[in-house]
Amino acid sequence: ERNLDVRTGGAAIAGPYGVPGGAGRQRDADYTNLLTDAALSRLVASRPRLEALLLMQCARLTDDGLAALHGCACLRRLNLAMCTGVTERGVAALIDALPALDDLELAGCSRVRLDVPALSAKFERFVELSEDADGLDAVQG
Repeated sequence: ERNLDVRTGGAAIAGPYGVPGGAGRQRDADYTNLLTDAALSRLVASRPRLEALLLMQCARLTDDGLAALHGCACLRRLNLAMCTGVTERGVAALIDALPALDDLELAGCSRVRLDVPALSAKFERFVELSEDADGLDAVQG
């Protein structure tokens, strides 16, 4: 499996990856609220050739969880929209670790700021940069 969307991947995320409940007992949308850093680590370890990962609204995801993605050398597309637990440091480290990454969505990631001079250069390879009142609106290629 090369593409994974945690909003619709309930069966793939349940049980063996440490997310409470089974796919039959939870609505798929609920998995975005249940996915932890540890569960993400186990999930990506079983998918070494992952190319696209959609983690929108995974509120429990932090920079520690992003570190689990450093081994995903094939990852080209990553959507972290509304992942309010990640910071610019975690995202910057991820960008350094994933040179193939060319599509990164950070809309609503209120703890990711581009105004830190040492970090803003890391985001330059992404074409569209804009900010809103809540923080970074979008970083996309």
